[in-house]
Amino acid sequence: MRKEHWALVSLLLNLLQSALKLVGGLMTGSLSLLGEALHSFSDATASVIAYLSIKFSEKKHERFPYGLYKLENIGAIVIAFFLIVSAYEIGHRALTGKVEINRDALPVGIGIVVFSLLSSLTLSFLERRAGKRLNSPTLIADSYHTLTDAFGSLLVLVSLSAVYMGHNYDSFFALGVVALILYTALSLLKEQVGVILDISADEETVERIREIILSFPEVEEIKRLLVRSAGGKLFIDAEILLRPGSFMRSHAIADEIERKIAREIENVEMAFIHYEPAKEEKLRVAVFSGDGSALCRNFSNVKKMYVFEERSGEPEVIEVHPKSEEDVAKLLVHKGVDIVICGHHPESARAKWILHRNGVFVWETDKENIYSALSEVSKLKLGRSDKEGKDEGD
Repeated sequence: MRKEHWALVSLLLNLLQSALKLVGGLMTGSLSLLGEALHSFSDATASVIAYLSIKFSEKKHERFPYGLYKLENIGAIVIAFFLIVSAYEIGHRALTGKVEINRDALPVGIGIVVFSLLSSLTLSFLERRAGKRLNSPTLIADSYHTLTDAFGSLLVLVSLSAVYMGHNYDSFFALGVVALILYTALSLLKEQVGVILDISADEETVERIREIILSFPEVEEIKRLLVRSAGGKLFIDAEILLRPGSFMRSHAIADEIERKIAREIENVEMAFIHYEPAKEEKLRVAVFSGDGSALCRNFSNVKKMYVFEERSGEPEVIEVHPKSEEDVAKLLVHKGVDIVICGHHPESARAKWILHRNGVFVWETDKENIYSALSEVSKLKLGRSDKEGKDEGD
């Protein structure tokens, strides 16, 4: 079943229990049973809030691009306040009035309480399991609420059984119900207010995300890792330092980290990996030449390699004597080239794999002049001589 279906089941059961306990409380005069009727009614009201918060929590709007996941946490907080109201009502009546029990109606009251106890325990177990499976804080909160109702029913059962044996301790047992309700309410408030204030996700989850990021050998350091939870969804923001390498490869690494986190960590809604080079990186572009300033048409005929670096002066000119296209590919990787300009991609599958694995992009062009080809790729200030610049017309 979906989350909202469980909320509806909880609502219907609480309404039924509230009506039965109210009848039983009025018949027996038991304060603890009447308090439980009020408790179940507050459960029903809280279940309505749980249903509405779940129904609308995953809706997205242009004003709320991250979704309304925190509605579930707000719903859980409202449930906690209903618990506190119930506790106050029960405690006030237990401390300010004398309780008279109608012994003739005790069998009816005991039967109602037994039904309430068993049904609450069953629903609490099933709802908590569904809440963990669906990762819904509202369902988990409501399951604890239902469990509190079961404990309250147990106390009422003991109280009515004691009356049946001639001992009226109903007021004291009513105060026991109050203690259980308050404990649950305060626990819920502490947890859910922390989420509203963007408290970090649990340490185990954060550490697992840290391990995934550091499993990439290119990651030198994690400068910042922020993980928060909202409505059972995780939002991750990390800033990492990458070891010097390919400009384009760094971006690919960040993307792969995000994908791996999404695969291995459940309920990740968003993961942002911001990366910085451990040392300053500059874009490097290599242009192949066969003879003079003429662009080389393929990898096997390259004679010279002009390596231009961002914000540098003249290019580095490298004489190339390749035995194979793989040798040329390895040379490009060794020189830290990001983009290579040539007439065609290499024909060798091995050379293609070497370039792809190291993030080297091949730019095919039909230009004849190396500087004309260079102008197609980037507007970065890459060095060239004035004399060579005069030959750009193509």
